[in-house]
Amino acid sequence: MTQARTLSSLVGSMARQGVDKPNVHPIVINGDLMVNNHRVVNNTLTGLGDSDEGYIIHDRIRHTITAGAGRYTAAPLAVTDLTGFGTCLHLDCTTAEASLATSSSIFNIDYRVEANDIASLLNWSDTSNDTSANYITVSFYMKTNKAFKFTTGFINSDHSRTIRKEFTTGTDWTRHVLTFPPDIGNSPNSDFGEGLRWRTTISAGSDFTSGTLATNWETNTNANMHTSNTPNNFFDSTDNDIKMTGLQIEIGQYTSDTIPDFQKLDLSTERKRCDRYCQNLAYGQDQIIGNASSYSDTRIVADFCQRGTFRNTPTVVQGGASNDLRFDRDNGFDQFDSFSGVQFGHKNGIGLVGATGVSTSTAKYASLYGGASTTHIVMSAEL
Repeated sequence: MTQARTLSSLVGSMARQGVDKPNVHPIVINGDLMVNNHRVVNNTLTGLGDSDEGYIIHDRIRHTITAGAGRYTAAPLAVTDLTGFGTCLHLDCTTAEASLATSSSIFNIDYRVEANDIASLLNWSDTSNDTSANYITVSFYMKTNKAFKFTTGFINSDHSRTIRKEFTTGTDWTRHVLTFPPDIGNSPNSDFGEGLRWRTTISAGSDFTSGTLATNWETNTNANMHTSNTPNNFFDSTDNDIKMTGLQIEIGQYTSDTIPDFQKLDLSTERKRCDRYCQNLAYGQDQIIGNASSYSDTRIVADFCQRGTFRNTPTVVQGGASNDLRFDRDNGFDQFDSFSGVQFGHKNGIGLVGATGVSTSTAKYASLYGGASTTHIVMSAEL
């Protein structure tokens, strides 16, 4: 190990003891999966499969699945047999596709690191002095119903390059620790976009297994993304399930013996870190959402109780069920299903407009509440 990398590892260890450093907080946000703003209401999703991709439950954890007949259920699950962790992501195969007839089928679990949080730590830009470029290590806990051969690694998003490694799961909780060399000369941009993507692949068709696994940095090539060694298909039986938690990314080279302990933050701090990317502003009946003004019997403009600044202008996801929202007024209230559009949008605030069924045709200013148990309004600026 070079002197620079030894120092990097030492600094990482010192941070756990409270010594100041640029990434005194963990690089991974919500690595213990305690925050699930994307699904506070009905956080068990069934029948997931073809093209059901996105941030569907836990903050910062993205599911990417394309094509194929396999289906699964995803949910947070309490952990009782792994010291230091209280919850995990649970994936349960409910419809099998043993042979993956669709060659373009792939199922990934991703974590996308904002470029500003990683570029300067990696120090990959200087091609003249590669000894200063840092290795990167990923660690996570996984438990499966049988031994699988899955693949994990990183995508250097700004340069469309990737590196992968195969790992074997087991029926007991196992901490997987995998170290990857620097992608010298290909530093992520220092911006608010995606800089680095951790990706674990748990199922893939022949389009992604027909080549040679990319164990060194190379230009993204589908055929080299997943192992051809079996069993490598989460969908090969409805008996299959996966549990995962404790995702951790460290700068430097580590082994299972030397990697720092998982740095667990208090829930309040972790929620604040998640708020930059996603906020669930309404969930359930009688939850206050914000303040609103009515201008006619079909028009309400709402200003929400946003917590801090988003990464960029968020998109809005609404429940949209009957009478999901309630607008208080003189001597009563009106209920409506959802907002019809965005009045103004910015990372510092967003306003939604539109409603049918408001009883007043004159300007009123009042509070906006959740009107039903199904109410949810999620604002997402995830990568």
